[in-house]
Amino acid sequence: MMKRVIVDTDPGIDDTAAILLALASPELSIEAVTTVYGNGTLEECARNALIIL
Repeated sequence: MMKRVIVDTDPGIDDTAAILLALASPELSIEAVTTVYGNGTLEECARNALIIL
């Protein structure tokens, strides 16, 4: 059974790697991705998340 998860992130290089690993995992189902500012502005972080997905 897949574990359903929500990713809350400020996608820089570290979080990008984690998201890509989670997306590739047969054990996880990414149900949603939310973004917050931290590694950049909120707009930059949202754009980074969209590029990843």
